Amino acid sequence: MKRTFAFLAATLAALAATSVAAHDHETRYRLIVADATEPTIHVIDVGEAPVARFDVTSPARLHLGPDGRHAWAVQRDAGLVQLLDTGFVQEDHGDHAAVIIGAPSLLPATASGERPVHFNMDAALVAVFWDGSGVATLHDAAAAVGGDLAPAAVVETGKPHHGVAVPLGDFVIASVAPDGEGLPDALAVLGPDGAELSRVACLNLHGEGKAGGFVGFGCEDGVAIFDARATPPTGRFVPYPADAPTGGMIRQLLSPANTLALVGTWGGDALVILDPSAATGDFAFATLPAPRMAFALSETGEIGFAILADGRLVRFSALTGRVLGEAAGVTAAYSMERGVVRPMMAAAGDRVAVSDPATGQVALVDAETLAVVERVAVGGAPQALLLLAAEADHAH
Repeated sequence: MKRTFAFLAATLAALAATSVAAHDHETRYRLIVADATEPTIHVIDVGEAPVARFDVTSPARLHLGPDGRHAWAVQRDAGLVQLLDTGFVQEDHGDHAAVIIGAPSLLPATASGERPVHFNMDAALVAVFWDGSGVATLHDAAAAVGGDLAPAAVVETGKPHHGVAVPLGDFVIASVAPDGEGLPDALAVLGPDGAELSRVACLNLHGEGKAGGFVGFGCEDGVAIFDARATPPTGRFVPYPADAPTGGMIRQLLSPANTLALVGTWGGDALVILDPSAATGDFAFATLPAPRMAFALSETGEIGFAILADGRLVRFSALTGRVLGEAAGVTAAYSMERGVVRPMMAAAGDRVAVSDPATGQVALVDAETLAVVERVAVGGAPQALLLLAAEADHAH
């Protein structure tokens, strides 16, 4: 991969060392867990009694909003989006940041439409794509937490499809509806007035992720990459390399906060890593030892974790793809057949959380050793989850 990655890694390590020297840390963890079959969201402080349970309208997928405090509960079957105040309030104390852990609450305001699926955001706006209508609604995140979920803007794509919209300040990247059935085959950059400014072909578009000032989209034969640093954003298409493993394409991309390496899925048991700033993408492929159910990145974006169908958890370099360690029996084994409710995962602080729907638990794993630190009994079929880490620090 490019030298940029090594530079960022060294910088992050130095910052981490400085932070440890300046403060004593006691890290607390809060889990936000949505059930896969029941319309229920649990809030749990790890190592303590459960904090709260909230009833929603249908099973939800959870996304942490731009403020790092409010979780957006996307309820596909009910056609609703709702906000949950996680109770994690960050305060700036000058030489350090403190987190106040308060009571969570489910906010009453809702946004409604037909089959909300894809969720994306920038620092100020949240975009929800409604598959049932082909409409994307953009919401002011600050207004939403105050109870106003009315759309700040609406993107009409013309017909229902499994699409996506990504807000980038005054601009939006939106999928173009296909002529027939199936996935989108192009992406358009829309201006502040909604007019199309440019377009990039992307056959069978599926999956997107942000890294630095770039947004990447998985396509059947390559990656559509947009440079959000330009005004308006500029797009280009980067084909997969000739030596890419056969039979694969990117169907999911993660969004690292602090590196330029985009990490995505490739087929059923491999991962792909690419540099969106490189002309050729600098693709690297890594085959995992068993089919992959879910994957996540550490907060720095340098380390990745994947939970495999046989219940193994794998730790890998998110810059090279090299497997760094594995642990068996983190979850039950699962079938990879369509329709099976399988684990999902999240990482924060020095923990990885892996839901285990078959056992009604969430496994909390040490991110370095991969040892299971605790199995949190949730009940039901816990699946979608967020893990929030709060450092109760004492400045020296």
